[in-house]
Amino acid sequence: MFKAINGLLTKLSNKILDLEDEEQPKELQSLLEFRAINLSSKNLDDFLFKLRQKHLVNHIIVTDLSGIVIGSTNKDLKEGFKSAAMYNYINSEVDDLSIILIESKGWQIIFKYNQKVYFIKANDSLTRIEVQALVTDLENYLKFIRWNR
Repeated sequence: MFKAINGLLTKLSNKILDLEDEEQPKELQSLLEFRAINLSSKNLDDFLFKLRQKHLVNHIIVTDLSGIVIGSTNKDLKEGFKSAAMYNYINSEVDDLSIILIESKGWQIIFKYNQKVYFIKANDSLTRIEVQALVTDLENYLKFIRWNR
């Protein structure tokens, strides 16, 4: 009895809501499928490129606190120096700064962790957890490189 009522309501709701089991268009299939991204790499540039793909960001720049670029996806040394200088200036004005979000042609995220400044450009804003995941992946890789030299 319950199955009959459930089936009747399902058919009725499908007719009213015009729900169909359509397949995804072929153009979207490649975008919707899961692709694991292998982050293993022998050099930092390749790793940053893979990390950029994994976290869906446009650029990643890592500098030390003085602005010396450790790694970058776009090879822009001036941008790395500016991000470190901007972080140091804003940090001198605002105490206990954890993250800076700037909306200008997408999002620019500046984040300090372990005496390094991370500058991330993305089309959309990232949550603090997403930024922390990206930074953790990169910190683990930098530790791995340092121990395997």
